[in-house]
Amino acid sequence: METSLNTKSIRALLAVLLLAFSGFALAACGSDEGSAEGSEGEEEIEVVIEGEPIELEPFEYNVLFTRPLNRFDVEDREYLSDQPAPKPGETYVGVFIKIKNTDDVAHEVPESFEMVDTAGGRYESIPSDSIYALPLGAELEPGDQLPEINSTPQVGPIQASLLLYLVPDEVLELRPVELDLEGEEEQGAVELDL
Repeated sequence: METSLNTKSIRALLAVLLLAFSGFALAACGSDEGSAEGSEGEEEIEVVIEGEPIELEPFEYNVLFTRPLNRFDVEDREYLSDQPAPKPGETYVGVFIKIKNTDDVAHEVPESFEMVDTAGGRYESIPSDSIYALPLGAELEPGDQLPEINSTPQVGPIQASLLLYLVPDEVLELRPVELDLEGEEEQGAVELDL
């Protein structure tokens, strides 16, 4: 009788310790999830993966797809309309994004968006005349989105607007590449599946 009581006590104590340790380990693992901490004095930013929406007032952003573009591909020619051939060692990259105004007043979409690689290289989106291009600087009324409902980019194969970049080929190896986003009071980023 005494032996079984001791065994039960030991098992109960081990179970409590295991639960406590598991809870501590889970809390430690999840403490940095979804955020990136800068150096001292910098605020943390929310980082999401491609395909996951991120809300940074006044907009909700959702990057649906990212890929290098090939001007010899039939579909990609439409994304690269009026763009010169890339120089040797350069590649066009398309970031396909949806943006929605979640505020109750109109706001202008940013004039440009930056991609950042792991070496710290920063690349600005370039102007595009493609019918799929995100209209940079466009005003969005409350509740409106880009691409507009029933527009060519919205009903197209990816169903999102294009942000176009011309980057050195090595950027494709400096992953993860992130799209930096700025809200009125906070910053965020999307880890691109490039």
